[in-house]
Amino acid sequence: MNTKDIKYFRALVRYQNYTRVSEKFGISQPSVTQAIKRLEKEFDVQLVQQDRTHQKTVITRAGLLLDKNFAQIEHSIQLAHKEIESTKTEIIRFGLPPIIGTLYFPQVAGELLSSGLLQKTNILESGSDELLRDLKKGDIDIALLGSVRPIHFNEIRAVNLGSRPFTIIASPKHHLAQKDKISFKELGSEKFISLTGRYVHPMAFKTYCEYADISPEIVYSTSDISWAKSLVKENLGISLIVKDVIQENDGVKCIKIVDSVPVRFNVSVAIRSGYKVSESEREFIEVVKKMIVKN
Repeated sequence: MNTKDIKYFRALVRYQNYTRVSEKFGISQPSVTQAIKRLEKEFDVQLVQQDRTHQKTVITRAGLLLDKNFAQIEHSIQLAHKEIESTKTEIIRFGLPPIIGTLYFPQVAGELLSSGLLQKTNILESGSDELLRDLKKGDIDIALLGSVRPIHFNEIRAVNLGSRPFTIIASPKHHLAQKDKISFKELGSEKFISLTGRYVHPMAFKTYCEYADISPEIVYSTSDISWAKSLVKENLGISLIVKDVIQENDGVKCIKIVDSVPVRFNVSVAIRSGYKVSESEREFIEVVKKMIVKN
């Protein structure tokens, strides 16, 4: 089976127009037609029909099913190219979320540096959701990831390094500051400073709100944790945040959440399922697994 035939067919499914496909790839329209016929012969089924009444191309059910499977094949081919290309260098392609990079990664940075592994590492810093996509696509090969629950994906192999609780933070001037613990159900009328989608906090906030059956007002959203803490300090709202990011000099009060909601800030080191790590990558992962994320 010719991989070009697959590309032409997938483009035809997308555009449903032979002329657009031929223009996209700079080939003749009969070449596109021949590619489709080769695939129909290969699978012994009609993949494309011409609706001459409405003058349009119609993809059959078999064609749509084949397109779905071809999408997986194309992904595997692209992934293979990226993985093979990475073997040509000693570079470790590593994803690191900012919050984990600040709180936990420094514990092992010294050993990685002294062993020469850090010098070989190309670090991509981004949110865990983006890094998970990059890992699946093959743009990185190893990642530290934050999640509200332990990671379980067929295409990802992850080792959970520990988890930490979320907490409510409030200004000392806020009426909640007198409390040491609270139920999320008591927060329905409060104003929240929200952390945006680059972090796992939005998912935790959504889960707590659904559990408590409340819809509190979000007065401001930011991707900057330091900025969120500053706004809370100035009593512009309260926030749900992983406890470990709070320092004594932040000027905010931590209030323990007493509800038994099964979400915590989980930290995992992850690679793609089936990915064959190099010796340097294996050593890198073993060092990273020494990170202490207190439970």
